[in-house]
Amino acid sequence: MTLKLDPGTVCAANGRVIQIDGPDSLTHMRARDMGTGDMISVPISQIEVLPTKTSATEAGTIPEAEWKRCVALARDLTPLNERSQVTRGELEKLAKRHGMSVRQLQRIRADFLKDPRTSTLARKPGGRPPGLNLLDPKVDGLIRHAISKHYMCREKPPKEHVVIRAQSMARRLHLPPPSRKAVLLRLNQEIGWASDLAREGGRTARHKWKPSTGGLFVSKPLDLIQIDHTPADVMVLSDDRLTVLGRPWVTVAIDVATRCVLGMYISMDPPSTVAVSLCIEHAVLPKPENASDPGIWPMYGKPRKILVDNGKDFRSMALDRGCGEHQIELTWRPVRTPHYGGHIERLIGTLMKIAHLLPGTTFSNIRERGNYDSEGKARLTLDEFRDWMTQKVCRFYHQRRHRALSLPPVVAWERSLTDAAGNIVSPPLISEPLKFRMDFLPFENRLVRRTGIELNASRYWHEDLAPMLNSDTAVRVRYDPRDPSAVWVRRADGVLVTAPVIGGRAAGTSCIRNSMDQVTQARTDAETDKGFEATDSIEANAQKATRQARGNKRPGKPPAPPSGSHSTAPPQLPPPASPSRTAIQLEEWV
Repeated sequence: MTLKLDPGTVCAANGRVIQIDGPDSLTHMRARDMGTGDMISVPISQIEVLPTKTSATEAGTIPEAEWKRCVALARDLTPLNERSQVTRGELEKLAKRHGMSVRQLQRIRADFLKDPRTSTLARKPGGRPPGLNLLDPKVDGLIRHAISKHYMCREKPPKEHVVIRAQSMARRLHLPPPSRKAVLLRLNQEIGWASDLAREGGRTARHKWKPSTGGLFVSKPLDLIQIDHTPADVMVLSDDRLTVLGRPWVTVAIDVATRCVLGMYISMDPPSTVAVSLCIEHAVLPKPENASDPGIWPMYGKPRKILVDNGKDFRSMALDRGCGEHQIELTWRPVRTPHYGGHIERLIGTLMKIAHLLPGTTFSNIRERGNYDSEGKARLTLDEFRDWMTQKVCRFYHQRRHRALSLPPVVAWERSLTDAAGNIVSPPLISEPLKFRMDFLPFENRLVRRTGIELNASRYWHEDLAPMLNSDTAVRVRYDPRDPSAVWVRRADGVLVTAPVIGGRAAGTSCIRNSMDQVTQARTDAETDKGFEATDSIEANAQKATRQARGNKRPGKPPAPPSGSHSTAPPQLPPPASPSRTAIQLEEWV
């Protein structure tokens, strides 16, 4: 389709309707602005046909009654397209059949000849063409300026603020104030990537507007697992059920190919390399949960690759060396790209929705929680929460159909390990699980003393540690936070010594409960406060009595003995220094 720039042709340039008057130069045309009536010079490169709504957009959007009319009309016009001439009588007969004039039918037939599709015959809605701008260019520019200055900023002002500012600016410049509709129309045109970038920042704008068409395509189990942490949306109690411990942290590992939860570690400690290491151990080795409930958690195996985020809890020499020792590729997601961990994020969201069923839940946010007393409603201890989550993972999440797989994860795991003959090929077992655990367990450096190795208010000993006594070199003591009954020390000759607990907190030698409830803590704090009040009072009274005895004057030097006399009295010591003014002010304030 071509556009002839003849005088009188109406077209568009920079969003404004113009009428061509004639050439101004080889590169510009002289034209009249239809909105203002001014004669302007327009670059030919900016001139385009008037925008119109064409039926070619989408046939499915045409109403049913209109579509039936178009189908009937296209059935009659199609044979005429193959003929070079059509008589007036045929056109009149056809126009009468479809309820229109001959001239109107001729225009429709001309469009149908150019684009012989049924949707071309749909009647166009009335009104102004889209993109037509009849507002004064000065007012239009003023609105654009108000939007740029007072809307595109990180303070994120509301739209009504921009309307008021634009109208105020117009009045001060002695221009007709734009209507609210005119401002909002142009404001809505600006909403998109640029506005979100200015108002929300680059990270949010990219997350909303940047396409994310890639994905992780894994065909075999254990090819890739993802690990991440989250605070559980539930409050848990201490073992004596007298103290609310707070929200436990849950570390989970998901197998991307089968969507199975391969490993899980739950504790009250914040995310750390310890949690990651113990989660990896739980994922790789056969699950201890199977001992008490056979077959509840059949997933295990050494992964080929682990994908984690960039938190410091995932960046440590122990974790990196442990993975390298066992040929596990440890990789990190690109910075500020949360969609790279979409599988683990969705799993965490699913598990937390399940946790909302528990008494003591904190829900997802304060608005959902409302006036629900999460601490007062808490009923489960930490161990009970671990058992509850194990049941929900193994007998609910693993058994439900996964939307991405169209299979339950446990079925996907079984089928991925089944060969063509129908035999199950289990993942290879770690031959020396204790050594594998040692490479991932946390450790502390301690001296070997005659009383044993002291760690976490407990003492550990084994007779094989005797050669290491009286050494000033600390040894690396590995421990399992879940089981403080023993620690492990590797001697210089390579022998791994398991030292059981012999005393202290882990041995249970003290009958006194270590944790304090809120009432006991308040009582001890009150006694401490009373002690400060008493000692402050004693010091203040002593200060006051000393001032009165000395007549509020600093004592001077003792008088010198008369000449010729020989006094045998010992020299008088200087008085104690008076407290500083700051200390006196503090005492007066208390």
